Amino acid sequence: MKITKNPETGKWKLDVEISKNKRYRKTCNTKTECLEYYHKIKRMHDDQEVNGSEDKRSLKTIIDIWYEGKGCELIEGERLQRILHALADVIGNPEARSVTPKRFNDYKTIRRMESKNGKKCIADSTLNNYLTYLRCVYNYLFAIGEINYPNPLAKAHRIKVQEPELSYLTCDQIHDLLTVMKEHFQEDHLLLLTKLCLATGARWSEIISRKAYHFKNGQIDLTKTKGKRIRSIPLNKDLYEAARQHLEQHGSFKCTRRGFSKAIKLAGIRLPEGQSSHVLRHTFASHFMMNKGNIIVLQNILGHTDIKLTMKYAKFDPEHFKDAINLNPLTQLERQ
Repeated sequence: MKITKNPETGKWKLDVEISKNKRYRKTCNTKTECLEYYHKIKRMHDDQEVNGSEDKRSLKTIIDIWYEGKGCELIEGERLQRILHALADVIGNPEARSVTPKRFNDYKTIRRMESKNGKKCIADSTLNNYLTYLRCVYNYLFAIGEINYPNPLAKAHRIKVQEPELSYLTCDQIHDLLTVMKEHFQEDHLLLLTKLCLATGARWSEIISRKAYHFKNGQIDLTKTKGKRIRSIPLNKDLYEAARQHLEQHGSFKCTRRGFSKAIKLAGIRLPEGQSSHVLRHTFASHFMMNKGNIIVLQNILGHTDIKLTMKYAKFDPEHFKDAINLNPLTQLERQ
């Protein structure tokens, strides 16, 4: 699709090929009119395909329709669109309605074979995520009436994966980590960012984007979050003043996850493979529950929309599973 402006007349010209042997050209007063016309003829073309004897639209076509209607509203919508396009290319971009659980299994086989040929191995959890993304495309389009057939991947099985290890830092490890940051990293960028993550349970990305104006009334405002909810978390006076003054002086936090990983290594801390700065969020939540915090309050602090995500930290409550000590058969035997 091309939209160009005539410098002499000031008008805009649309030149687009919707499908093979179907080209449309139109001159409009504004670029917006060109885009509106493009979407109109594209919808007409799609409706003609859907209302035919069979919906022959390709997988990438319906992915694009999903992106225009839903994906573009998501924080990582463009990334998901690229992932789904790449998935479609691997299996030959078939007709969307012909995708079956077997076809997705073929995709999994191809990706696993690639890892044997020197490419990075794809994790089972990643394959599960891709299946979820594709299911969401079909579910959304069926819900709005864009497709007239049910989700063809509804019966596809997810891979059962081992629950990831939930690591957190002990008080001694936190002390060692902060000491390393004071001694080896300049201007306290990394030190303050790490302290803020530990004090609020916020994600690294939520803190590193903060400016001085996000600190007011003794709180830090977390905006543009993963859950699209604004959270305001109170801070102790010393940390609040140190962070606000630092950002007033420097404008932003100038540090990277690579620097954090380096600090972890210098402190002699070993984390499970694939974990890095997110351990700070786990550490906040774990210590919160160890100190008998309320699980609902923790959910709100972390910004979880589903309590199930927060419940994984319940095991750190000293009272959680305490009956395992009192009610096991060895304890009963000792009491006899």
